[in-house]
Amino acid sequence: MTTSQLTNSISPATTGRFLLIPLVLVCLALSPTARAQLSPAPDGGYPNANTAEGTDALFSLTSGFANTANGFEALKNNTAASYNTAIGNSALHSNTTGAYNSATGSNALANNTTGNINVANGGGALASNTTGSENTANGADALYYSSTGSRNTAIGFEALTHNAANNNTAIGFDTLATNTTGTYNTATGLNALFNNTTGSNNAANGGGALASNTTGGENTADGADALYNNTTGDSNTASGYQALTYNTTGSANTAIGFDTLATNTTGTHNTATGVNALFNNITGGNNAATGSNSLASNISGGNSTANGADALYSNTTGSRNTASGYQALTNNTTGNNNTTLGASAGLNLTTGDNNIDIGNLNPGNSTSSDVAGESNTIRIGNPAVQSSTFIAGVSGVTVPGAAPVVIDASGHLGTANAAAGLGFPPGSFLFMPAGSPAPSGFTKIGTTQQQIKDLSGKNVTKNLDVYQKN
Repeated sequence: MTTSQLTNSISPATTGRFLLIPLVLVCLALSPTARAQLSPAPDGGYPNANTAEGTDALFSLTSGFANTANGFEALKNNTAASYNTAIGNSALHSNTTGAYNSATGSNALANNTTGNINVANGGGALASNTTGSENTANGADALYYSSTGSRNTAIGFEALTHNAANNNTAIGFDTLATNTTGTYNTATGLNALFNNTTGSNNAANGGGALASNTTGGENTADGADALYNNTTGDSNTASGYQALTYNTTGSANTAIGFDTLATNTTGTHNTATGVNALFNNITGGNNAATGSNSLASNISGGNSTANGADALYSNTTGSRNTASGYQALTNNTTGNNNTTLGASAGLNLTTGDNNIDIGNLNPGNSTSSDVAGESNTIRIGNPAVQSSTFIAGVSGVTVPGAAPVVIDASGHLGTANAAAGLGFPPGSFLFMPAGSPAPSGFTKIGTTQQQIKDLSGKNVTKNLDVYQKN
């Protein structure tokens, strides 16, 4: 009874539906139209090692070999080119015969036609490139407007985005962003060489380095904001935070250290090494400053050399000065043609000219023997420190027609007219080599022998006539 009910429940209509399913599958398998819709195969494989996935990807391919296109209209116009890889919407969209290109990102290398060996990674990277070759762009809009430029490397958002030139390297956000025709530039760091347009052979390493440069060439900036405001200045070298940061048109300057030559604008041929060296220089030229704060206050003074921390520190407009040593000529402001050697040599000199000071500091109380405002003076040593002097080429040498040399208690040297008795107070003594002519106004009171040391330290006996002033 149960069996009879199951048998009757299978109606002719139901049986027909079950039979229809295998018939439909057979028809689809044999239909020519169905076979065409499955070619190419679902995995994207094409002849000649080509691979395409996405609407109109590799749409125009004829004979190209080993291309890979993944994305809407990726490599759409490629015909005979080979070894290209395009991943992303319209990547390498216009490429026709360019080979060995790799584009990843929406519109990456979208307009490339015949350019070869380009690498673009990021939306819009190398998007306008048409015939340029051997470029590398990594970052959204990197080398975006470059069309024919070749051998450029741009890594970072909008790096080299307006470039149309060759052989540039930009690494960092907006590096070399406005460069158009400048060549052989290297920029590393946020906004490095940002405004450069036609300047060439520049190297900028650090955020804001050479950021304002437009046409200046052969510059090197290493450090954040180094040569930041430079526009047309050439052949400058700046290494250190804000080194030469305000330089605009000055050329052939070298600044090494924090804030070296920081405010220089148009000064040329300056060299500054050390923190704040030539910090305030604006228009002064041909200066050399080595040491922290050396020539730090200089504004327009030129042709000066400062070697040592704080050397020529206060100099503003003084020129042709040479200071070597810690705080040498440190208080000079407007004096010219001064030469100092030694720690704090010329310490008191301010406005005087044509002075020579060598080792004239008393280290016991940090006082110097020079005088503020003096000029045309030579000071060697300090009377409170040095007690002996040895000078070669003096002892035993007779100078015809010469006057005797006298020295006062302060060490001041001068000559006396012994023949006329000038320069000697009554009762003073004069020692002369034995046999010398008797000077006027003196009476010979005897002879003496003195032992002195020559430069080798050997004792030498000298015979002298002794005269007394009348």
